[in-house]
Amino acid sequence: MLSKNFQKWGIFHENLSVDEMIVRYYGHHTLKQFIKSKPIRFGYKLWALCGNDGYCYNFALYCGKETNTSESDKLPLGTKVVLNLLSIVEDPKSHRVYFDSFFTSHALLKELKFRASGTIRENRTEKCPIMDDKKMSKKERGFYDSKFDTTNEILVVKWKDNKCVSLATNFDTIMPLSSVQRWSVDKKEKVKVNQPHAISSYTSFMGGVDLHDWLLEKHSIAIEERNGIFVLLLG
Repeated sequence: MLSKNFQKWGIFHENLSVDEMIVRYYGHHTLKQFIKSKPIRFGYKLWALCGNDGYCYNFALYCGKETNTSESDKLPLGTKVVLNLLSIVEDPKSHRVYFDSFFTSHALLKELKFRASGTIRENRTEKCPIMDDKKMSKKERGFYDSKFDTTNEILVVKWKDNKCVSLATNFDTIMPLSSVQRWSVDKKEKVKVNQPHAISSYTSFMGGVDLHDWLLEKHSIAIEERNGIFVLLLG
C-alpha cells in the first residue's frame, strides 16, 4: 500500500538511486539485521529506490537468503534488487540510475535498459585492464585511468582521491573534467583537484536513499513489538 501511494504521482525525478536502508528495531526477530557501518545498526534492512531529493518510490524488505532455483534466482542479489525496484519505471530512457559497488557489475550495466553508473569492485569488471591500485597510489591526487568497452559501450574509470575510486557507467563520460577542493598536507591549504565528469555526477546524485534516511530520522520513526503485533512509534 505504501509503495502504491509513493508511486501514484509517477516517477517524477530524472536521477534515481538504489541503496539499502535500515528501520530501527531492537526486539527479537529472525529478520533483524546488524550493519556496523550504518548510523542505525540494528533493525530491518530494506532495499530502496529514491529520487535525488530523498523521495522514495519503491522499497522491499530483505528477507534473507533465498533457496529457490529458478533462472531469475540464480542472478546475484544486487542485480535482482536493482531489476525488482526499477520494474515500476515505465520509461527507462527518461531516467538515470546510480548505485554503489554492492550492486554494480559489468553484466548488469550491459543488460540494464537504463542509463546507469555505479562504483565497482575489481572482480566485477570482466578483467578490465585498468591500472591497479598499487600503481595508481604512486600518482598525484586527481590522476585517473580509463578503459572503454566498445562492444557493450561501458566505460570504466579509476580516479585517485584519498584512495582509488573505480566507477563503471553505460552512458556518462570523463570530460568535461570538474574540480574539487582537497586539503594539501604539503601546501597546508586546500587545493583544486581534477575529477572525471562521471564521478562528479555520481557524487551529486547517488545520495537519495541516505537523504531519505536523514529525513526520516527527523520524525523518530521506530518499530516495537507488542503482544505479537508490530507497532510504528512516531516521535
